[in-house]
Amino acid sequence: MEIIATTAPMATRSRGRILFADDDEHIRASLGKCLLRFGFESDLAATGDEAIELLRTRTYDVLLSDVNMPGNCALELIENTPAIIEGLPVILLTGSPTVETAMRSVGLHILAYLAKPPDLDELCRLLDSAVAGRRELGLLKDSRQRLQNWEHEIERIQRLLQQSAPADRQATMQSYVRLTLRNLVVGLIDLEHLLVDDGGRLAVDQAVEKQEWQNALRKTVGVLQKTRDHFKSKELGELRKELETLLAGSKVV
Repeated sequence: MEIIATTAPMATRSRGRILFADDDEHIRASLGKCLLRFGFESDLAATGDEAIELLRTRTYDVLLSDVNMPGNCALELIENTPAIIEGLPVILLTGSPTVETAMRSVGLHILAYLAKPPDLDELCRLLDSAVAGRRELGLLKDSRQRLQNWEHEIERIQRLLQQSAPADRQATMQSYVRLTLRNLVVGLIDLEHLLVDDGGRLAVDQAVEKQEWQNALRKTVGVLQKTRDHFKSKELGELRKELETLLAGSKVV
């Protein structure tokens, strides 16, 4: 079974990290090369046990797996994956689709069920969608954790302010300003990552939203510039420079 990519140019940036598990050495090598050519990083596993070990030690955006192979004959690899990496998207491949196999996959978190050899355009569309969803979910989880940490830090600063002597109040408020600006900048950077597509341009079509994004960047840089003489912070200085770079490279009009 030959899998050939004839139109895809060599990609210069990763479209996602894929774990591909298949016991057929030829298919594993052939599709692995196609994934690389289409811009996906991939690790290859010959059995379910090898895939489990890789899942435990590395980070992936998608699991692409054969159905009938050692360690997955009863879909045990797919059943065990959520306990190792929560929410990891799964795409199943099979050389002999059967109603029984399809029925076994019902109830599992499977994005798609494809016959071999897969249509590469369809597979890439599915992988792109899965990678985008995985990264968006990760971004939201990171933002939620950052907000929780921010709340805890504000509570700590509040306790310090209530206990501090007047001479210490300015230092305490400086901590609050640094904390607020840092979280604001990191939040804007996360938003930039969410909105930027593979071409490096904002994927927002509405002119108003583009202008609001640009204004938000400019206002944040302005605040950082105003406070740099009052709050000597290397961290804030680095964040300001990173934000200025984003503003210069966003191509927002």
